[in-house]
Amino acid sequence: MALKSVDHERLAAGLMGLALGQFRARYLAGGLVLPPGFDQAARRLEGGEPLQYILGRAPFRSLELAIGPGAFIPRPETEVVAGVAIDYLVGLPTESRLAADLGSGAGPIAAALVTEVPGARVWAVERAWAALGQARANLEPLGVTVVGADVARVGQAGGPLADLAGRFSLVVTNPPYLLPDAVLEATVADYEPPAALFGGGVDGLETPLVFLAAAARLLRPGGAVVMEHDPSQAGALREAAGQAGFVDAKTGVDLTGRDRFLQAIRAGDG
Repeated sequence: MALKSVDHERLAAGLMGLALGQFRARYLAGGLVLPPGFDQAARRLEGGEPLQYILGRAPFRSLELAIGPGAFIPRPETEVVAGVAIDYLVGLPTESRLAADLGSGAGPIAAALVTEVPGARVWAVERAWAALGQARANLEPLGVTVVGADVARVGQAGGPLADLAGRFSLVVTNPPYLLPDAVLEATVADYEPPAALFGGGVDGLETPLVFLAAAARLLRPGGAVVMEHDPSQAGALREAAGQAGFVDAKTGVDLTGRDRFLQAIRAGDG
């Protein structure tokens, strides 16, 4: 038996409920029988379908989340963003650990917050129905409040979370932000939802700016926003944060050293 690639190994390991290292150890020991359904799943993989959709789950930090078509597949750079948000929330008094995850998708950031920050109270907002169902399945058992809503309405008078406007200590988000000319691998372009990828406008900033305005409505003075973005958008988002009522806007980098997220503080006395 020979497996064609590392992804084939990951597929077999996932179908068997094994970590990749465990699978390789058993493979090298000999006598390993591939699980039922492997051939069919391998054909899907070779056709370009994302491994995470085939297995129905995706890793994120210390978690494994249910994931499927209609939801953005979490990436390592978002784990960095979540880590920054977690560190910020841990530094606050327990009674102040109130956080919102805007455009939550299947819920990876919200799940990380509520599981890694003792006493955190977390709300997750998602509009897309396919992703919303996955968010509810992943997050509601953890105690996260999942809100099906357009982020543009969040925190507005009469809108979702209006009763909590101005009370959150943290808003964290990985909004759609890709530029219209972004070159995508087929596994992304053919399978992941475009609405979760492209930010709109020539610079990809239409949706991030809507999310930034929502964060300004939700946050208390002294609260923080952490927003993932494309490296090309760093300067524009720092400027937009200042115009939206934030101070101390700065850009953080991902694991490859690229400008990857905005961090800013809501103006006023915290």
